[in-house]
Amino acid sequence: MDAFLAEAEWAPKEGYTLSQRESRDHRAMRANFVYKDLKAQLKKVPVPVLGEKEVLLQVGACGICGSDLGVQKAGEDGYTAYGIQLRLPVILGHELSGKVVALGKNVTKVKVNDLIAVEQIHWCGECSMCRSGMFNQCEELEELGLSKNGGFAEYIAIPEKYCCVINDLAEKLGDEMAALEAGALAEPTCVAYSGIQVNAGGIKSGAHVVIFGVGPIGLASAALARAMGAGKIIAVGARGVRKGLALTMGADHFLSTDELTAQGVRVSDVVMDITNGVGAGMVIEATGCYASVYPEITRCIAPGAKILQLGVGTTAAPVDLTTILQKNARICGSMGQAGSEIFPSVLRMMSSGRIDIRKMITGRFALCDIEEAMACAKDTKTPQGKVLVSQFY
Repeated sequence: MDAFLAEAEWAPKEGYTLSQRESRDHRAMRANFVYKDLKAQLKKVPVPVLGEKEVLLQVGACGICGSDLGVQKAGEDGYTAYGIQLRLPVILGHELSGKVVALGKNVTKVKVNDLIAVEQIHWCGECSMCRSGMFNQCEELEELGLSKNGGFAEYIAIPEKYCCVINDLAEKLGDEMAALEAGALAEPTCVAYSGIQVNAGGIKSGAHVVIFGVGPIGLASAALARAMGAGKIIAVGARGVRKGLALTMGADHFLSTDELTAQGVRVSDVVMDITNGVGAGMVIEATGCYASVYPEITRCIAPGAKILQLGVGTTAAPVDLTTILQKNARICGSMGQAGSEIFPSVLRMMSSGRIDIRKMITGRFALCDIEEAMACAKDTKTPQGKVLVSQFY
């Protein structure tokens, strides 16, 4: 079968100490210190062999994530720019859906021809973190498309417990392919949902929400905030090219930091003006640009505000802790989307019509054109939302 395979040299940098698991499994927990001269290309690989509790999916759609681009980006030293878990070689792609074409002999809940949205985080269920309900912090965590083969392929084998049936979504949308596209978008939406609803405790009805970053996670956050009863939703982006997407996905206002900087105006001042001095009850940080964003965040929060950190960055964050203290605010980090009925909840929101994340799709490419799709996804001059890859396009 065809698959987009990433390969690289295992070359730990001098001074980097490998953990026991890194040495044992030949994986990197900080890939940018270990993997060098990475190459990703479409190759012929064997169709996966099914385990007893696995299902074989014909991949329906798979979204391109910033991590897929980051893995392929190299620093000046030739090492991948991706800074967290990676095990190569691996088939990239972790935002995926598919149709069941075969079953392992001990599969009991999924049937052939079921449509499936796939959970990306694979947890063991046995370590101390899993036993405490913190599945995203599993000590033996695996990630599709990063440490296990992912969805930029014709077929993928998935353990049954990570399969979410979306037949009702196809009935709601009246189209199988539309359901597969929505199913592929469940993963980034679940990342936002996990942060907003599970880890940050939800949005108080009527509270104003400011979202820094209008990539797919920020756009999904806008849709969820609208469905959860937020007051005014203000999206903040560096460039104005994504203004239309932000407004379409649920934002009431879009602020371009480039334009405001040119005018000598601070984002936080505009936020306070829009909210009539109330400020934001929740701020969602989805850029990873800590140094530039946090000074604005602390200037626009309301008393009791929640600051949700979703963006992954590498710089230190200059946080005005006195303001956090005085306003009784809190900062909450969130990574992943496993457990807490997150996937089923998001899929039910989709099938009920509460959210339509397909509105952020701006590109559809055939699997054979995946390199063109990757170039499209990283084009910052056009209003890219989510680019999907499918063998059926």
